[in-house]
Amino acid sequence: MKERKFISKENLIEKIQEYVEAQHSFDSIKNLILNYQKRSHLLFCLESLTNLANNGRVSPAVAKIAGILGIQMVGRASDEGTLEVLHKCRGTKSSIKTIYKEMLKAGYKGGKVRIGHCYNPSASLLLKEMILEAFPSADVTMHQLTGLCSFYAERNGLMIGYESE
Repeated sequence: MKERKFISKENLIEKIQEYVEAQHSFDSIKNLILNYQKRSHLLFCLESLTNLANNGRVSPAVAKIAGILGIQMVGRASDEGTLEVLHKCRGTKSSIKTIYKEMLKAGYKGGKVRIGHCYNPSASLLLKEMILEAFPSADVTMHQLTGLCSFYAERNGLMIGYESE
């Protein structure tokens, strides 16, 4: 089976637009995007696992217990196309610090970051400020999640797309 790497749709669209404006050929854009995927990453932070449980991606019992205990899941999109839980955190501040540490671990050095949130601008802002404190010239934007992303992220969920070196 061919490996799939998931990246932020915002980062992907921006990069394709950049290559089109630079008048690259279709084949060139395809190769450049495949190369770009190697240094692009997607992290998520979920406060609720209800929709994932309803779709059979996690056990309903696990989703219920996590909700009762106030546990937030921090994870990434794996190369196989699954959601890989990296950390279980209690509280927003702990989750944001964990996300930031994971970004650094993956090689983040101040590049582009797109923070998508599902009705959680305060957590997005907290992460943005943490990034800009260490990397003042980083290109960090926040946006409201829509469509399928907001369905899986659920209220207060975050999806973070970023580039590494």
